[in-house]
Amino acid sequence: MLSKVLGAVGVVLLIVGVVFAVRPVHAGDDSCGSVFQPDEGITPMQCDARLSSRGDLVTGFGAGGAALIVTAVAAAAIRERRTRVSSA
Repeated sequence: MLSKVLGAVGVVLLIVGVVFAVRPVHAGDDSCGSVFQPDEGITPMQCDARLSSRGDLVTGFGAGGAALIVTAVAAAAIRERRTRVSSA
């Protein structure tokens, strides 16, 4: 049960990270583009802070989601091994 919950939360965090990465960023009335593809023709100083903070947010969600998925897989493997060893 714990591994399923950890895996589900990890997947949700990864999806949230992708949504934040694809969603466009705005600085005032100017569109800065997204983390994956900044708009062309913008002055870098206008959007650097917004894109940088959004990139940090995406990295945090992605790393957290990946860590939870790895933990879920490890917990499932440990539980499976314990049941195999105790039944043998």
